[in-house]
Amino acid sequence: MTMLLPYSEAAPLIKEGDVLLFRGKGIVSWLIKRYGSGTHSHAGMAHWDGPHLQCVEFREFKGGRSVSLKSQVDSHPDTIDVFRPLDSLSFSSRGTDVVTKSFNSQVAVATTSTMIDLTGLPYGWKNFWKLLKHYIPFVRLAKQNMKDKDPMNVFVCSTAVAFAFRKNYVDPVPYLADSSVMPADLARSALFSYQFTLQKD
Repeated sequence: MTMLLPYSEAAPLIKEGDVLLFRGKGIVSWLIKRYGSGTHSHAGMAHWDGPHLQCVEFREFKGGRSVSLKSQVDSHPDTIDVFRPLDSLSFSSRGTDVVTKSFNSQVAVATTSTMIDLTGLPYGWKNFWKLLKHYIPFVRLAKQNMKDKDPMNVFVCSTAVAFAFRKNYVDPVPYLADSSVMPADLARSALFSYQFTLQKD
């Protein structure tokens, strides 16, 4: 169920490293939603730059950038969903060892710092078309990339978010390489939980 909150009320509730998933309405957004089998077409990350709340993202034709989240809400009202990573998780490693990880303030800053380090890079159209070709008849039968062993050198919105979380916390979409992650994959990830949707004041 969608819970709409005016930006002025929602902003103080947003934490460093929250994931921002957009439900776009243009033709490119429609294609991404259809191919991703979900309702989201774009992903970004919340970052507090002093008192200013920013959206760190990769935009087509613009590349990696950090912009005012309020400006994004004003131009995309009622379509930006805020998702929050789990505060902590535990899992078995090497059989019986239990590993516990926490998404504390230090990890949150490290995660957003990784995203910020990517700003200024061009939009990864090469990766965008690579994602789409997996859905072309017969081509989609080719082996899918499920490993993160190859270095990332081109990014789109969702691949950057996946890369930042895997590098600093945990892989949000196991068994799928960062370069293959789409916005809908992040929405379905067990690592994130929906909080509210941002409404224009």
